[in-house]
Amino acid sequence: MTPLAEKIPSLSDDDLTSLRANAARLVEHGSSTQVLAAADIIPLIDNEAARRAALPKTVVKKVRAPAKKKAVPVTGHQTALPSKVA
Repeated sequence: MTPLAEKIPSLSDDDLTSLRANAARLVEHGSSTQVLAAADIIPLIDNEAARRAALPKTVVKKVRAPAKKKAVPVTGHQTALPSKVA
């Protein structure tokens, strides 16, 4: 098995999609060695995508931060400047 084929299960879904698109592009327009390598890897990518699609979907519930306590309103006239007559 190629080193790339060993990494397929650890790739994210987005990376797997990109790899599949690149492999398909190489099959169409690559050199002979690239075409062979891409043709070998495409079934492995498709099998991994099918395996992931068959897995049950798990919904991750986001934990919300606790609500901030409201500040007690300030009373009195706090914006007045001190008097100069003292």
